[in-house]
Amino acid sequence: MFKNLNPFRIILAVLILFIPLYPKFPLISVNGTYVAIRLDDIVVALCFLSWFIYQIKNRFSFFKHKITPLFIAYFIAILISTLNAILVYQTSKPSILLLNAFRRFEYISLFFITIEGIKNIKDYLYVYIFSLLAIVGIAVYGYGQKFLQFPVISTMNEEFSKGQLLQMNVWTRISSTFAGHYDLASYLSLILIIVASIAIITKKTWLKIPSFILFLIGFHLLTLTASRVSIFSFWGAIIICFILLRRYLWIIPISILVIFSIVNSKDLNQRLLATIPALKIQLEKNKPTTAPTPTTVPIPTPVIAIITKPGKYVSPTPTVFRHPPVEEVTPADADAGVARSGEIRFNVEWPRAITAFKKSPLTGTGLGSITLATDNDYLRSLGESGLFGFLTFLVIFVYLFIRTIPLIIKRPTDLKSQLALIFFSVMICIWANAVFIDIFEASKVAYTIWIIMALYYQSLELKK
Repeated sequence: MFKNLNPFRIILAVLILFIPLYPKFPLISVNGTYVAIRLDDIVVALCFLSWFIYQIKNRFSFFKHKITPLFIAYFIAILISTLNAILVYQTSKPSILLLNAFRRFEYISLFFITIEGIKNIKDYLYVYIFSLLAIVGIAVYGYGQKFLQFPVISTMNEEFSKGQLLQMNVWTRISSTFAGHYDLASYLSLILIIVASIAIITKKTWLKIPSFILFLIGFHLLTLTASRVSIFSFWGAIIICFILLRRYLWIIPISILVIFSIVNSKDLNQRLLATIPALKIQLEKNKPTTAPTPTTVPIPTPVIAIITKPGKYVSPTPTVFRHPPVEEVTPADADAGVARSGEIRFNVEWPRAITAFKKSPLTGTGLGSITLATDNDYLRSLGESGLFGFLTFLVIFVYLFIRTIPLIIKRPTDLKSQLALIFFSVMICIWANAVFIDIFEASKVAYTIWIIMALYYQSLELKK
């Protein structure tokens, strides 16, 4: 009965459910940073150990994959960058640099684990069903935060990352089981493209109806995060997806849904209305007169509090934030929040990454050397890993894009090709999110990205 059972299907199911649903409670603190070792690190390590034993028994069959040399090139780039940062530039403590490099290997390991769990086209249905279950869990907890005072477990600052149970107020945006609303929004923007597309192309009623329902629920959660970047990334990518799938008429209802949600979300539309004036101010400030000098930007006290006793809440001491809670404000302060968000990105985080790149253009200053936030993954990659790391990382996605070009041109109607086009659209959404969010460093999202990229790769490799 179990002779032909693929154990990596079980491992993949565990990862798909556990990664998004288990809150980021710390297990072991790391000196010098508030990034902690968590249970998900242990789970992924055990999964990787199983994969490694399997590879030993099969004489490291993963070397046969066409994409493996590209990952090896990137790993070499990261290793060189880390050694250079430790031995030459000494930009941070060796333990911090090694931890961040290890984390990147850890995230990418899920790519190769997922490949072993997908051996035929039927395995995609198995993965999809567990992804729907994950959305159910995220929705239950997310709505519980919004309406039933479920606690928030955040890593938005050093104090919160110790595992503090926090309480939302009326203006705080939900994060569900994620470390922050940006992470939840990024995750949903990727997964909802897949769910919406499957709901449209499948002919199975038992799959179509639940997919539509969970898509609407998930999209409502996305609007509750009020993340402008993720919502517009989703909107653009889903339109591209429907065009590639030749489902042109679906562009109209999905666009109406997005516009309607924006108009009816006070939190979101006020931030959007404040974005253009704030951007104009930043452009005027950043005219090429003198080189921008990073400045310290005051960060407001967050509107969430540590739970001490039932019904009693104490505001925590504000500290430096990974993603500063500039948008954790009332609608009346939306203009100030958006302006402050631009100040942090344009005058602090981005110049800091550019400075790191100028210091070491080829190898960068090491992963994790320019603090925990840049809010632009392209600049972050250039600053931390240099041109060598940036280009070897980018070429992985370029390879998948090149492999997809024939499908984009021909647009075949078989399921395997349609899946590849859907995953290509998700990759576009990833690229768009990365302009303003460190999407490859947010652990829950990063794990998910590499699972999806493995599904994408296998959809190009498997026989029809």
